Amino acid sequence: MKSTRIMLSAAIALSVFALSACGEKEPAAAADNGLPAECNEYVTTVNTCVTKLSKDNKAMADQFKTQMDAATESWKQVSDKEALKASCKAAMDAFKPTLTQLGC
Repeated sequence: MKSTRIMLSAAIALSVFALSACGEKEPAAAADNGLPAECNEYVTTVNTCVTKLSKDNKAMADQFKTQMDAATESWKQVSDKEALKASCKAAMDAFKPTLTQLGC
C-alpha cells in the first residue's frame, strides 16, 4: 500500500506541477465549473482511483481529495483555458500507465 501511495502522490504532484505552469492568454470555452472537460475528466479519474484504492485508508483518500480540490481551485484561476485543456489532457495521458499499474 505504501508504494501505491507513493506512485499516486508522485503522479498527482507531477500533474499539478505541469498544470500550474500554464501561461496566460485568451480564455476558451470551459465546463460549468470553469474547467475544460479534459480537466474534469482527469479529476474524476484520479478521485475514482483514489477512492477505490483507499477503502481501508480514509486518511489517504481525504489527503488526495484535498490535493485535487486545491489543484482544481487553482486551475479555475488560469486565464488560458486552451493551455489548461492541453495540460489536463497531457496529465491524463501521463497518468494512464499508473492507472493500469494500480488496477484502476
